[in-house]
Amino acid sequence: MATNNKKQLVVKKTNGSKVPPTTKQKLEKPFSSEQIKWRAQRTGKKKDGSNWAFVLAYVDVRTVQDRLNQVLGLDGWQCEHEVFGHKTICHLGVRVNGEWIWRSDGAGDTKYEADKGALSDSLKRASVLFGIGRHLYDLPSVFVKCDDKGKFNMSDCWEQVRKKSPSLDMTKNDFGDLNQDR
Repeated sequence: MATNNKKQLVVKKTNGSKVPPTTKQKLEKPFSSEQIKWRAQRTGKKKDGSNWAFVLAYVDVRTVQDRLNQVLGLDGWQCEHEVFGHKTICHLGVRVNGEWIWRSDGAGDTKYEADKGALSDSLKRASVLFGIGRHLYDLPSVFVKCDDKGKFNMSDCWEQVRKKSPSLDMTKNDFGDLNQDR
């Protein structure tokens, strides 16, 4: 897509009402616990010598791309990346009723595979602006036991989530037919 075209569409970035309710609901549908992964944000040692990890829930970029494909179709979304030093901005466009709606967000290089990580993270962050994975921010912050290298058991994460938020059940999620009513 030509840059001039995109600049003309920028006005529509903040208008979420252009996304039909059924499409919006499908984009925002929570991911199942099998699709959600956990990573250690910080690790440390307690006074008794045991190790802990502060963990965050996330989904990988393939899961986000699958959601976009399932809801919008292979030709219903596109993204463009711009790199500014160590920062990458993803401009994510979704086609609704023949019209492109654009939203953008960015990320910095990651520790491992810096460029690839920045591309993936910026797409995931831009997707949140359309509601994809936004529910992950509603999960409580949790600490789990870990080994000296920061490795932990994923089931401990869900156990801690259930303890902090007993009414939250991420394990019962069915996408059903996401392509219906597209």
